[in-house]
This record gives sequence, C-alpha cells and structure tokens, in this order.
Amino acid sequence: MAYADVTELARILQLATPTTAQQTAMQRVLDAAAAEIDSYLAPAAPYTAPFPDLVVQVNLERAVEHWKQEQSPFGIVLLGGETPPSYTSRSSWRRHAATLLPLKQTWGVA
Repeated sequence: MAYADVTELARILQLATPTTAQQTAMQRVLDAAAAEIDSYLAPAAPYTAPFPDLVVQVNLERAVEHWKQEQSPFGIVLLGGETPPSYTSRSSWRRHAATLLPLKQTWGVA
C-alpha cells in the first residue's frame, strides 16, 4: 500500500489530466516505492494514516524516480549533443535510505 496518492504524484509530475493508463502506472510506481520503504524500515506493524511525513516524502520522491526510469533506463545519463550517453552505477536508493534513518527501528545482524 502506497503512502501517497496518485493525485499528489500527478501534481509533482506536472500531469494536469493524466490518462487512465498513466494513473495505473503512477499507482504502480507508488506501490513499488512503498514496498522498498517497508523492506528497508521493516516496521513492527504497518504504518497507518496519518503516515509519517518522511515516509510520504520518500514515497513520492522514489516514485518519481521509478516513473522517470521507465523513460530512461537506470544508469544512463544523456548529456546532449553528439556526446554518447554516460553510464552510472550509483544506487539511487541510498539517499532515500539516509532520509528514512530517523524512522529505522531494526538493523540486520552483522
């Protein structure tokens, strides 16, 4: 279950009147981002509304990344002109994990 709604994601993506297909895709990326959040935080019980602001913010930010990755595969950076694309191997999840640290309650055993 997503922590943010399609209407807010559409506003961020600047989609004034999203199609049904776009709404379905937006829900999918919100759900995927929420699953990543839940996997990282591993809360003892699922969050209930009202959701923590950090969780909502990361859900939206990560969903935007997933949305854009559908248009440009992960790791490819287009620089423009006649320059060939550059490739990155950096994980885009790290900054979201850092944002969520104040909410993390459990840590893996080393």
